[in-house]
This record gives sequence, structure tokens and C-alpha cells, in this order.
Amino acid sequence: MHFSTFDITLLNWLHSHIIPHSVPVLQVISDTTTFVSVALVLLVVIISVVKKSKSMRMKFFTLVAVLIMVTVASQGLKAMIDRDRPFTTYPHIKKLSTGGDSSFPSGHTLEAFAVAAAISLLFSRKRIIIPMYIWAILVAYSRMALGVHYPTDVLAGMIIGTLIGWVVPRGFGRVFRIL
Repeated sequence: MHFSTFDITLLNWLHSHIIPHSVPVLQVISDTTTFVSVALVLLVVIISVVKKSKSMRMKFFTLVAVLIMVTVASQGLKAMIDRDRPFTTYPHIKKLSTGGDSSFPSGHTLEAFAVAAAISLLFSRKRIIIPMYIWAILVAYSRMALGVHYPTDVLAGMIIGTLIGWVVPRGFGRVFRIL
């Protein structure tokens, strides 16, 4: 089976097997991406101010750098790889959420996995890490189920996001000795 055939076959299956009445929930999950990212950054800066913690302040700057890298990577790749959205190419795929111009990579997934990976490095507590990755996986699933991304868009978002979430904090850690 050709890779693109596998991509659309898996997307067809995911899109056609949505749990009944789950579309509004999936839309909310998808829409939480930037809200959660910004809320976490604000929470960290508030804690750094309240506790007067240099370590928390550096974690704040690290998370801001992660989000900047997410934007650069996502927008840069979308501009370079102009892939049509599934609902554009395949009329039977219904667009059930918002989606911009280029499909590759999934920016929502990239951001969610970058934030989850960075948080897991910066705050190594299972009670934080597990919910972050559950949220990231739900964001990834929602983008396919809602018909706005192919599985390979989402897979690329997961990989690139995780790399950004690991590399940026480690770079900051080396430069500023926070990790």
C-alpha cells in the first residue's frame, strides 16, 4: 500500500468512527492548544514573581522560547510544504473544525507536544507530565477526527514538537544552568 493511500485510509477510518456526539468536545480540545500553552507560561511567570524564584523565571523564559520555536517551525514548514487539507482533496472528509491553508505539519499537535515535552523536562512530576501528554494526544487525535489533518501531518507535529520541547529547554539549561 502506498504511503499516501495508508494516510487517507487511516484518516477515513478515524473520521468515520468518531464517537457519536463527540464533535463539540473534540473541537474544544483542539481549541485549547494555545490557551493551555499561554496559561502555563503565565502560571509559571506568576509563580516566579510570587516566590521570587530565579529558577521559575528561567523556566518562564524557556517556555516562551519553546513557543517561539513552535511558531517558527510550524509556519516555516507550512510555507515550504504546501499540502492541501484533507477536506479540500477528498470531498467526503467533512471539515468539522478550523484549519488554515497548509496541512503539513499539524501546528496544534506540534505546539501541544512541544509544551508537553518541555513541561516534562522542567517539572519532572508524574502528576504534571501524564495529564500534559494525555492532553497532547487528545489534541493530535482531534485534528484527524475533525478532518483537518492527515495522520502524517499529526505524526510530524508530534515528532517536531517533541524535539523542540526537548532541545530548547536543554539548550537553555546549558546556557543558564536551570536543568
